[in-house]
Amino acid sequence: MNMLSLFPLIPLLMMLGLWISKSTRQIRAVMVAGSSLLLVLAVVLVFRFLGLREAGETAAMLLTDSHVWYEPLNIHYAVGVDGISVAMLLLSAVIVFTGTFASWRMDRDIKEYFLWFCLLSVGVFGFFVSVDLFTMFLFYEVALIPMYLLIGVWGSGRKEYSAMKLTLML
Repeated sequence: MNMLSLFPLIPLLMMLGLWISKSTRQIRAVMVAGSSLLLVLAVVLVFRFLGLREAGETAAMLLTDSHVWYEPLNIHYAVGVDGISVAMLLLSAVIVFTGTFASWRMDRDIKEYFLWFCLLSVGVFGFFVSVDLFTMFLFYEVALIPMYLLIGVWGSGRKEYSAMKLTLML
C-alpha cells in the first residue's frame, strides 16, 4: 500500500473506532490517536518528499500509485503528490489535530460531530492526494456534505444561512 493511501484510510478507521466507542473518553482517545497519527504521517511525508527532491527526482508527481476502478471510462484510483499538495496535506493534518482539541469541551452529540469531522477529513485528504480527475471530484463531493452539516448543526450565529451559502459557493 502506498503511503498516500493512508491519508484517507486513517480517518475511515477513525470513523470505525468512533462508531464502536461507548463513552466520551473513548471517543476522545480515538480522535487524539488518529489525528496524531495523521500529523506524524504528514511530517514524515514532507521529509520524504524533500529527500526525494534533493536526491534529484524531477518528476512532476512523486510517490505515485494507480489502480483501475472502472476500465470502460478509464477511472483510476491514482494518487501522487507535488510540492503544493504536500504542503496542503501538512496543513490539513495540523487543522485536524487542532480541530480535535478545539472541540474538546463540546458536550452535545460529540460522537456524531466527530464522525462527520472524520468524513470531512477523508474527503479533504483524498482530494489532495488524487491525481485522477474523477477521483478528485469524488473526494471533493465527499467533503461537501459533512462541511454543510458541521456548519449547519454545530456552527454559531446564522449557521443555517452560512452553511447554505458556503455550499452554494463551492
